[in-house]
Amino acid sequence: MSKFNASEPIVGDSIALMLNRVLTENEALEHIPAYLYDIVYLDGTRIGQIDLRIGKSESLMMYGGQIGYGIDKPFRGHGYAAEACQLLKPVALELGFKELWITCNPENAASVRTCEKIGAVYVERVDVPEGSELWHRGDREKLRFLWRLQ
Repeated sequence: MSKFNASEPIVGDSIALMLNRVLTENEALEHIPAYLYDIVYLDGTRIGQIDLRIGKSESLMMYGGQIGYGIDKPFRGHGYAAEACQLLKPVALELGFKELWITCNPENAASVRTCEKIGAVYVERVDVPEGSELWHRGDREKLRFLWRLQ
C-alpha cells in the first residue's frame, strides 16, 4: 500500500512543495500526466514551480525530461530548484522510479548547476526533433542528465 499522498505538503528546511494540480495527459508536456507543485517559502510565498512527470516515453526521457522546474526571477540564485528536486525524490521513489531524466537548454547555466548539485550526471547533448512540441516552443537542443535516485 502506497504512503504517497500528493495533496500533503512536502516540507523542507527553507521551502515546501504544495500541490497546485495534477496535469492530465491533455494538458501536460508530451501528454504524460504530472504532479505540478508550487515551490513556496515556509510562510507560503510562492517562488516557483516544479513538476514530476509520471511516465517514461522515449520523447520525454530524451527531450522533455521527467522533472521540470522554474524559479521566479526575484528568488533565483539560492539553490531552491535543487532543494525542490530533493524534496520530490521520495515521491519519485514511492512511485517506483529508480532514476529520472532531466533536460535543459544548453544556455541555461542555472539548470545545469541544479543538475550538478543534486548529483545528476551529464549524458549528452541532443537535437530536438523538428516539429515536436518543444521545437514549436523554440527549443533546438537539450542537455540530458540522468539522476539515479538509489
